Order: sequence, then structure tokens, then C-alpha cells
Amino acid sequence: MSFKSQITASLGWNWVSGAIDNDRLEYMKKLLEGHGYNQAEVVWHHESLTLADGAEHLWALDELTREVLGDILTLEFTEVKAILIVNLSPGGGTLIVGNAPYDCWWEPFGAIDDTVEVPRDSALLLTNRRDGWWVLSEQASSSSSGESGAERILRVAASGGIVTYSIAIIGTVAGSSSGV
Repeated sequence: MSFKSQITASLGWNWVSGAIDNDRLEYMKKLLEGHGYNQAEVVWHHESLTLADGAEHLWALDELTREVLGDILTLEFTEVKAILIVNLSPGGGTLIVGNAPYDCWWEPFGAIDDTVEVPRDSALLLTNRRDGWWVLSEQASSSSSGESGAERILRVAASGGIVTYSIAIIGTVAGSSSGV
């Protein structure tokens, strides 16, 4: 089995006011299959999840499940190389990402209690394709924040209304190089 992944972002514009500025800024990188530097081996995703105002999903990055050909697989992420969260609600609330109530996975946000807001009808793409962000387990040694080393819970919460969102995570997993 082989696994191929790519991270793509693009921002284009057309501005006319006497002069014309018609351009685009693009980022596109392919990740090699594997478990190391600039590599990824798995993807986990869910589409069109709905949260009531004030509700949250707590995703344990070291035990995410997904169905593949009728089987349920559990993915134990060790590194996250990219995460995309899309707030699909054109008139709903805002998504608040980060600041889980326990075992908070915080590396891409800066500090354990930091959050990122994803407004309605908007997207958040975070990448660290070369090194990845570590997902630490209970067995891990003390983290760089001086806490217990259990940073594994990604919190996604709705604020200000009902939110429908999709999420995808690309990374590496413990004890695998199979591309599940």
C-alpha cells in the first residue's frame, strides 16, 4: 500500500485602480511517504460534523478512529504535519480550536491555553511539514512546558451558534509505515 500527501494553499487577487495587480501567492509541498523528516504516512478526517453552541469535540490525537473498507482502524499520531479545519457554516457560530480542559495539545498554538478562532465560512490550515508537531503520550518524558507530557487532546468548540465543520490531519503514527 502506498500513501501520498500534499499540502496546498493559495491566495489570489485582482485589483484594478489605474494600475492592475493581478497575482497569486501559492504554497504547494508534497510529503514523502514515511515516518521522518518531511514525511507523512496517514490521514485522519471527518466531514460535516455539527456542534451546538457551547458544545465541543475533544479529539485524542493518539487514539483517533476511522473506517477503512468496513474495518475500524485506530490511529495513534506521533507527529502532526498538517491540520485543516473548515468552518462550513455560512451563518452559524465560530469554531474555537485549542485549550482543551485536560492533556491539551498546544504546540501549533504557542501556549497551553492559547486558541485560534475559525470564523463562519472560513478555514484554518496549520503546517509543519518538515519536523511536525509532537503528540506526546502518557509514557512520554516531561514536555517542554514542564507539564506531565500528556499533550494529546485537540479541542474544537462552537461559540455563538451552531457550527458545521470538517477536519483533516496528516502525520505519522506509532509503530507504522503502512499508509493506512
